Amino acid sequence: MPRYFSYSHSTMDLYDVIIVGAGPAGLKCAEVLGGSPLRVLLLEKNEKIGPKICAGGLTGKDVAYLNLPEELIEFRHNKIHLHVQGFKSTVKADYDFAFSIDREKLGQWQLKKLSPFKNVEVRTKARVSAITENHVTVNGETIAYKYLVGADGSNSLVKRFAGLKTPAQGVGIQYIIPTDKYSDFEFFFIPKYFSAWYSWIFPHRGYVSIGCGCTPEILSLKKLHRNFHTWLKKNKIDVSAGKYEVFPMNCDYYGSHFGNVFLTGDAAGLLSSFTGEGIYQALISGEEAAKTILDPTYESKKMPEIIRKHNRHRQLIDLLIRWGRWKSLLFLGGMLLFKIPKYKQRAIAQFG
Repeated sequence: MPRYFSYSHSTMDLYDVIIVGAGPAGLKCAEVLGGSPLRVLLLEKNEKIGPKICAGGLTGKDVAYLNLPEELIEFRHNKIHLHVQGFKSTVKADYDFAFSIDREKLGQWQLKKLSPFKNVEVRTKARVSAITENHVTVNGETIAYKYLVGADGSNSLVKRFAGLKTPAQGVGIQYIIPTDKYSDFEFFFIPKYFSAWYSWIFPHRGYVSIGCGCTPEILSLKKLHRNFHTWLKKNKIDVSAGKYEVFPMNCDYYGSHFGNVFLTGDAAGLLSSFTGEGIYQALISGEEAAKTILDPTYESKKMPEIIRKHNRHRQLIDLLIRWGRWKSLLFLGGMLLFKIPKYKQRAIAQFG
């Protein structure tokens, strides 16, 4: 394992790279920097690495990129069910393209990959309270850095330090319900409840995530909560034994490299505004930040495609919002197009 201890035991006060946040982006960045001549410090504010409020869905790109061990995958799906205004359609492929995983297990698996690297130090319960151009303050102690990587999620302190505004963010709400009743991924597009977004059912081992998302600019959290519970009641979904969770979703990308500061994943606003997926973007941006630190002349070929896809999803959401009460026609039209094999493959590629 890397040197792994609570913050109070540190003896070093200067690092080549400090990574704030040990989610998928931060862990991937540390992995790529592992074994290099650089001293790397990975900070996680929580006591344990891995757990995150999240629906826990993965795409085929995530699984392929990570080369994820089979035992970490809870369920594989080669189909998803789409519901639009009472109509149901099933999108099916001849390969698996949707997966579910326990986020804690994913984080712990990524953490173990840092084991061989003596140059990487991981600290938990390490909360960053202040940042300057040369230092971070962690639990009251000031530590110097040459490069700073923000992998600290949608409410990123590093992003604010980089001078980027923090706009009204998207929000997700869900219930985690202990049950084995559900077996398929399902999406429900009902504009009167969720505007341009949707509700979902994601099955896991021993529990299910049932939730929805939107942006407060379109639906306030209070109204989204009310609409969600109306939808739950109409679908006779009992959430009395479930755990209610709310989480921010940052979809506003303004850049990822600012001098000696890098933003990755949700901190960079790379979450898809349409699908809500963000793990692949986090992994790629973490990797590319590390490669740029190792070689300042490095030119990423992966990030431009990540950004192009992010912008396409943003344009799609904007289009749906502009259609107002006619959103259902777009959703129904899209569902019909899924019957065309060529379009179906393109849509699955956009999802994954």
